[in-house]
Amino acid sequence: MNAFPRRALGAALLAGVAGVALVVPPAAAATTSNDAVKPGSVTSCAGPTGQRSGTPVANEDEQLTQAFRAFGNSGGGWSNGRGWAASDGVYSTELPGHRIVWLMNDTFLGPVNADESMTDPGFIHGSILTADDDGKPTNTITAGTHDAPESIASPPGAVNGDPWYWNTDGIVDGGLLRVFQARTGQTDDPPPFNFGWLGTDIVTYSADFKVEKVTHTYGKPGGVNWGNELTRCGGYIYIYGVKDSAMHVARARVGHLIDNDWQFWTGSAWSTDPESSTAVTGDVGASYSVTPMNGEFVLTTTSANIFLDHQIYVATAPTPVGPFTHRTAVYTAPEAQVANILAPYNVAAHPDISKPGELIISYNVNSLVGADLLANANNNRPRFVSIRFEPDRSNG
Repeated sequence: MNAFPRRALGAALLAGVAGVALVVPPAAAATTSNDAVKPGSVTSCAGPTGQRSGTPVANEDEQLTQAFRAFGNSGGGWSNGRGWAASDGVYSTELPGHRIVWLMNDTFLGPVNADESMTDPGFIHGSILTADDDGKPTNTITAGTHDAPESIASPPGAVNGDPWYWNTDGIVDGGLLRVFQARTGQTDDPPPFNFGWLGTDIVTYSADFKVEKVTHTYGKPGGVNWGNELTRCGGYIYIYGVKDSAMHVARARVGHLIDNDWQFWTGSAWSTDPESSTAVTGDVGASYSVTPMNGEFVLTTTSANIFLDHQIYVATAPTPVGPFTHRTAVYTAPEAQVANILAPYNVAAHPDISKPGELIISYNVNSLVGADLLANANNNRPRFVSIRFEPDRSNG
């Protein structure tokens, strides 16, 4: 049961495929670029410039929330009923052909009982869910077999599941799905928080979701944990990370995400030195999103203090690196009113399934008591919220 509260830290998990190629990054140079971000230089991906977002208003997206609930209750697309039952994580990626996949972390596997409890669930550190173009899940993908499922990826050299992967965001680059994975291992700290981040890899998947390659990438303990948000814009993939609950930003050329020749935002320019990365804004969750929309970049996040603050916040910026406006609290997770339940955390945006003028986001729910998850699978299933921006009528 000690594994249950770990997911409250907002990381995600995967483990289980061996025999992959391992690529190690070259040493980074320390030359600095004067290519500062200008508001007009990247906003083509965000829509027409000069178009203000207005006032954000959030409402529960009951359709998607219930679609995941029904999917888990029905066996996660597996005839034996032992597919996806519940998890956190919940990042989405659009594949070629407008196919949507969901990247899930710690995953409980069915069957789910009629009262939505779980008597003896399977448990793996990561799964992928295929979906219709509206985002509603259709099938569970794991390593192993339906009778003996395994986590969909694991660090090369893992012994008895240690270390393991917690996935963050993924993106198609160079025609292949590439997913950021935080290598995580056990420590001597007292449970349930006896684990730590060891570094970050990028796992490249084949079209049938087999691991093709594992690439060590930037990030080391004490530094920036990269990859909790990926945004393609203006010929670059912007890579967002967290250090000390603050946002950091790097970028890689489209088609070169795994080449390890990123640039890092210093606060005024881009540098090839990862140590020069400077915090853009503070008090962000372990997972947050920055989404091009309405001619701006929309930040959706929780506070860093997810144990006491149960709200989701929105801010906007003219560029991918800010400056971000004062935040507006738009939604309070109702689940947090129940004792031991932790919500919201791991906010993620899903623009590929959002209608024009709206932004679909998800957040995770969990419990500090493992028995709560077994008693009700909904205590570890995603919730969805739709955010729209109402025109600012203050000036008439």
